[in-house]
Amino acid sequence: NDTGQIVIYSRKSKFTGKGESIENQIEMCRQYIRLHFGEKAANGVLVYEDEGFSGGNLERPQFKKMMAEAKEKKVQAIVVYRLDRISRSIVDFADFIDILESSGISFVSATEKFDTSTPMGRAMLYIIVVFAQLERETIAERVRDNYYARVRKGAWGGGPAAFGFDLVRTTIDGKKATICQPNESISVVQRIFELYSRPHTSLADVQKQLIHDGVLSSGGVNFDNVKLSSILKNPA
Repeated sequence: NDTGQIVIYSRKSKFTGKGESIENQIEMCRQYIRLHFGEKAANGVLVYEDEGFSGGNLERPQFKKMMAEAKEKKVQAIVVYRLDRISRSIVDFADFIDILESSGISFVSATEKFDTSTPMGRAMLYIIVVFAQLERETIAERVRDNYYARVRKGAWGGGPAAFGFDLVRTTIDGKKATICQPNESISVVQRIFELYSRPHTSLADVQKQLIHDGVLSSGGVNFDNVKLSSILKNPA
């Protein structure tokens, strides 16, 4: 396909406005296009940018728009700064390459030299993507392990505080963290558990007793079954 548009695709996981990372990606791609396709092609290139989107999947607005153009054979070549800008998933990347090949579209990484027209070049391409996916999963596992380690030391796992508790900033092992501390409403929580633990007691029975005692929820209203159930089921 020698008549379509040459396009640049860039992606950055975190949204930080018009960041330097995106600009650098595009400039490196322009230099490649200028060298291999000519100055005119470099000046007329179309740029698709997705900022704030993970490489773990293809659910990105500008990527989808680019691929719609590619399927209509309006694209001659797609140039990226690096392979993982397209995807860190081997399955998604394989589908991407298949679409390009069926549409006669060239795919170029400005910083990695691959010839997808040969079996060896194609194999090397997939090997790189496999390691990119491994890196992503390793990072995710490390983040998850660190999260669990902080929770075991007493840090709050995230989300709003349960009824009867406040979230308080503190320091754990020299690092700032949020912990969960009981407040004045904890006695109400204890009363709810004590009432519900009695034999043959339903949520409705607990609700009636709390209303009789004049005990109100955080919103200054009577406890309903949903609120009581939420409190009783909350691991906190």
